Amino acid sequence: GDATQSTRAAELAQYVSLTIAIAGLQFGWSVETGFGTPYLLSLGLRKSLVSLVWLAGPLSGLIMQPLVGILSDKSTSRFGRRRPFIVGSTVCTVLCLCVIGWTRQITGGHETLTIWLAVVAFYFMDFAINCLQASLRAIIVDVLPASRQDAGTAWASRMIGVGNVTGYLMGFLDLVHLLPFLGSTHMQVLTTIASTVLGVTVAITCYFTSEKPLVRPPTEANDSLEAFRALFTSLRSLPLVIKRTFRIQLFAWIGWFPFLFYGTTYVADLYVAAHSTDGGSEAETMERGTRAGSLAMFVHALASLASSLILPMFTYSAAVGLPQQQPGPRSLSVLSNIKRVLDGIRARLMVSLPTMWAMSLVIFSLAMLLTLVTSTVFVASMILAICGISWAVAMWVPFSIIGETIRGVASLPYESQMHAAPVSGDYVQLSNNDIPMEVIDDHGLGQDADPQPVPPSTE
Repeated sequence: GDATQSTRAAELAQYVSLTIAIAGLQFGWSVETGFGTPYLLSLGLRKSLVSLVWLAGPLSGLIMQPLVGILSDKSTSRFGRRRPFIVGSTVCTVLCLCVIGWTRQITGGHETLTIWLAVVAFYFMDFAINCLQASLRAIIVDVLPASRQDAGTAWASRMIGVGNVTGYLMGFLDLVHLLPFLGSTHMQVLTTIASTVLGVTVAITCYFTSEKPLVRPPTEANDSLEAFRALFTSLRSLPLVIKRTFRIQLFAWIGWFPFLFYGTTYVADLYVAAHSTDGGSEAETMERGTRAGSLAMFVHALASLASSLILPMFTYSAAVGLPQQQPGPRSLSVLSNIKRVLDGIRARLMVSLPTMWAMSLVIFSLAMLLTLVTSTVFVASMILAICGISWAVAMWVPFSIIGETIRGVASLPYESQMHAAPVSGDYVQLSNNDIPMEVIDDHGLGQDADPQPVPPSTE
């Protein structure tokens, strides 16, 4: 009825406003991953040293994401727990983007100083982006109930797809001729657009998302060192589901980081090798190769966006369970019968979130093996496009699993939560027997288990 449609419209508006900042963030990150390597090479940095610059990505993620999660969990700011971190990291990211775009102008063209300033700016931006990403992911867990965590993270994955598509499309276009008033170089125009998009999208999320400030009990001490201690002690007693997710992510991102930072360069090198005898300067050939790499990553982003729209319809989560088809009277309408048949096919094809994740990792692994025998730009571009399927799942399923676990633990009785320690989102430091999460069956995911009573402490 009208009430159901109104509820769905309200939920849709909430999903969009809650996750649109992730699209702006991903737009800025696509500028770094897609064009950072060619830009640093153009400044004169040796290719062998570029990898040391991109060490900032995993290093900042290792430090900032858990630390920001713990510190924001304890924040008692009147603006909310996550909003101050979101705004602060956004300002830092925008400043770093501006420095990267105008590095030569700031240093007066001094080559060594230009390289050092660009490297420092990329490092600071990586730390700021990880702070922003952790805060935006955490606010999804805070705002949405467990039954809507999967939908919320699916929308975050879609926004990542939108940000990637837009970012790589901007990189492929000749922006200096299209928007000369935004800068005199391609990187200047890109960083200007990225800064504007990030600022606008973050403003939308902060304005329309309601976040309750944390009220600390008067008896609770505000121990600053407790956050740092919890960062290490919580690793030992995290729920088993989250531990397994972290282990998979550790090895999966060993493959994802080189893919993201060198995908454009990989295609560009193949292009240069195929067109080295066509005439023209080396710089012109490399510029065309970079555009070919940008186009390949744009196709990858399109595949990722399409996957993020389609794949969630064929998965189910632990919080919701496998949807059951309700038998009803047969309709004489042809469209109704077609819909009923399609729904039946969809029900047979549905898989659990862990199964979908495992399938995507197999696809990614096979695609990476194909790069050993690939020598043409077209085939390399198709490999990158196939990886878009896996990337959509990587930006959705792990966060759904963790979000459902955290919200599931948050629904425990107060006595159970007393055995918890804070991490990003809520309280999850429980022994494995205390977690009312899914029972893992042969398919990887089963029905919700009943909460187990917590025995009294013997200490």
